[in-house]
Amino acid sequence: MKEQLFELAKPVWLQGKTEEIHIRAQFRAVFRCEEEDVKKTVCRVATSGIYNLFVNGRFVAYGPARAGKNHFRMDAVSIAPFIKKGVNVIALEVAGYYVNSYYLQCQPSFVQAEVLCGERVVCHTGGTDFIARINPYAVRKVMRYSFQRPMMEAYRYGGEEDGFMCAPDYSGEVFPQEIVEDKKIIERLAPYPEYESVQAQPVSYGEARPGYQPEEIWKERASKSMGPKLRGFPLEACEWNVVEEVQRFQYIASPGMLAGEALPNHHYQIYELPYNATGMVDFEAECASEMDLYCMFDEVLSRGDVALPRMGCVNVVKYHLAPGKYHLKFFEVYTMKYMKFIASGSDCTVKNVRMVEYKHHPVQLSLPVLNGNEKLQKIAAAAVESYRQNAVDLFTDCPSRERAGWLCDSFFTGRVEKLLTGQSLIERSFLENFLHEESYAFLPEGMLPMCYPSDHDDGNFIPNWALWLVVELEEYLARSGDRMLVDAFKDKVYRLFQYFKSFENCDGLLENLEQWVFLEWSRANDLTQDVNYPSNMLYSGALRAAGRLYDDGVLLERAKQVKEKILEQSWNGAFFTDNAVRQNGALVFPNESTEVCQYYAFFFDIATPKSHPKLFHTLLEEFGPERKQTKHYPEVAFANAFIGNYLRLDILSRYGYHKEVLQNIEGYFYYMAEKTGTLWEHDGDYASCDHGFASHVLYWLNKMC
Repeated sequence: MKEQLFELAKPVWLQGKTEEIHIRAQFRAVFRCEEEDVKKTVCRVATSGIYNLFVNGRFVAYGPARAGKNHFRMDAVSIAPFIKKGVNVIALEVAGYYVNSYYLQCQPSFVQAEVLCGERVVCHTGGTDFIARINPYAVRKVMRYSFQRPMMEAYRYGGEEDGFMCAPDYSGEVFPQEIVEDKKIIERLAPYPEYESVQAQPVSYGEARPGYQPEEIWKERASKSMGPKLRGFPLEACEWNVVEEVQRFQYIASPGMLAGEALPNHHYQIYELPYNATGMVDFEAECASEMDLYCMFDEVLSRGDVALPRMGCVNVVKYHLAPGKYHLKFFEVYTMKYMKFIASGSDCTVKNVRMVEYKHHPVQLSLPVLNGNEKLQKIAAAAVESYRQNAVDLFTDCPSRERAGWLCDSFFTGRVEKLLTGQSLIERSFLENFLHEESYAFLPEGMLPMCYPSDHDDGNFIPNWALWLVVELEEYLARSGDRMLVDAFKDKVYRLFQYFKSFENCDGLLENLEQWVFLEWSRANDLTQDVNYPSNMLYSGALRAAGRLYDDGVLLERAKQVKEKILEQSWNGAFFTDNAVRQNGALVFPNESTEVCQYYAFFFDIATPKSHPKLFHTLLEEFGPERKQTKHYPEVAFANAFIGNYLRLDILSRYGYHKEVLQNIEGYFYYMAEKTGTLWEHDGDYASCDHGFASHVLYWLNKMC
């Protein structure tokens, strides 16, 4: 049954500020709840930004679930556990970023909210119930967190908070509001998280000597790119250059020493979570003198320390504190296993450090193949954790640097959702978002964005990822039976193929594709022009999928013709070669082969064990996680984790080589699970160590049961 949407609430924002960058607005209302309604109290909320919901001073929820352009999903959050009989205070803090990103689209800021006690709306926005202000403690002019996400966090506290967010009585300043234009409000499909809590423990300690002069100050990518295509505050306009500030300390470890709760001036302490986790850091701090307290964080340690450059993000939150006691919590969600607190200007007490997790609610999975194998058990647990952190409102690539809904990644994560939950609710939400815009600003007619909902003001896109959407739709229909959604995509699919038609050469193969032609992070990505055979293998697979989905014999015939031309041109008798280049009007064949090209061929049925038995057994027996040690076939460039190793495992699983799949899973993933408790983007820890597609390990393990 369709969820009831707003009854009385109207969309509002601080007057005159709907299109200002990084407005941290706070809204509060006081209401009464009768005893018989306490257990039936719900807050409905929608926003174009990010909200934190509090009831009687206690954190309740983070959201919302994202939707496509000009659509906004309404959360209906049960607040019963936080309500008491009589007077209650509900407060919303909302970040109206109004910048383009891969995480949130740049849309005018608003919030729309109402509280129901039983069947009765007791307060709502758009009337006189809610008062509002700009958060007086949040520093507005700060740098972006990353190229892909909006602003970092920094705060200035002048003492104890004034009670706006929790006290029944408040007489301070308020900011005028305005009712804005009505919004297209739609239902949330994804389940709600449970906000589990995990404690951090101190693991190392040392000095943070000020005045250090490093050879080079690292700068985050976005700070060097502010302009019309990437919105934000230029570095010179930022109130603090927090990235430079933390690099001006010289960190000298004191082995074997831990400070406990007391953190002396110009010292640091590193805390560790039991696994790489995603959520909001929550802790208590106390200082007797004015000071700066920094919290740096990362998924792994770099040479025993927390270092900013590894992930290329502003992984630090700064607090400027007047003397006092504070309960502090990050507003945004980040990913980390380690956090490093640095005291500057005064001694400080830091205690009760924990993470309030933001991830999919717990799932149960029993896999007999894991029995007695501790390594596989650890890998499976890491896969579940990676899924939960990347499957909240939609499928994300990583919950850290981007929090973006990427195609191709979603093909693999969609399989896992069905396995773990028996449903495809998050996948439906993810796919449905693409339907909310008829066409996409800054992209060519017919092209689909590589990740969504997101902004692509620079005009960048991955043509390959749009083809993966077509392949995913066929599997989505098989696991969900959702014919209506698949039919709703028909026009987009045909317009996409019309776009690709203009790149077909006289052989019917795609040539000179535009923008970021992406296969995986390996040598294969250097061989994408002029005729790239892995891209054409994917093209054949997408044409075939669409032909079956929409009963279109023309598409099926085109798929067959593309396959035949690939076999004619790419196969050299030993391996499939990656590309051909156009010279003087003719195709020339460099005859270079990569490992991932072979996997594309088998994954998309260009080749089969029957049609190419020698190549298949070479891949089976002499390729895999040990090849970097054995150095077999050095002329064939290695595949990377995604998507090469995943295609390999899927092919072996498809053809029933279960023993080899288990061996490969251990070889590819155990060291990841052992180090972070999550699975990684690459085969090394130099980027995200928590990627949603990596949960696909569970899909292969389940196929052996």
